[in-house]
Amino acid sequence: MFTVSYGSRCREEKIREMAESDPTTAVILASVHFEWMIKRAILKIGLSPTRNLRSELEGIYKLKDNQNHNDYISIWNREVAAQMKKSKLGTVLGNLHKIQRGALTVRGRIIHGNGTVSNEVGVATVEVFIKASKKIREFLEKRGFDIDTKLKSRRNAKESSGCGSNNEYKVNNKSRI
Repeated sequence: MFTVSYGSRCREEKIREMAESDPTTAVILASVHFEWMIKRAILKIGLSPTRNLRSELEGIYKLKDNQNHNDYISIWNREVAAQMKKSKLGTVLGNLHKIQRGALTVRGRIIHGNGTVSNEVGVATVEVFIKASKKIREFLEKRGFDIDTKLKSRRNAKESSGCGSNNEYKVNNKSRI
């Protein structure tokens, strides 16, 4: 429904507008937006080559899957938190439990047809997803990255510099900022 060039802020504004008249559809769009933001952030600042990350992220549909660690949290922590202090996905998002147990449950009920959702619950769920998305965008902005700009292709893995919150990393033994 939205292109990358539309921008995350504009997407959030449109989803909020839709929540006023059609909260159920807005929940679906907000959840898609939230997942897109997580994937985009991983692709922007992850350590692995972009092609490898894209391939791995194509099959990810869960925030947390305890059995095989093939989920957003595990990939985020491996690709992002490994190189920056205080950057585990749970830390960045704040109340991860509210997203997992609340918003994603509401999303699942809507998508899988397991009952109805009141307008109040729908609007509240949209806000949870949009606030979480905003936190991801702000996390990247504080580190000098714009989530809405074109991705740069990384052919080689970045080396984690363990440098906390700055963007410096090495590719092919050349420092970049």
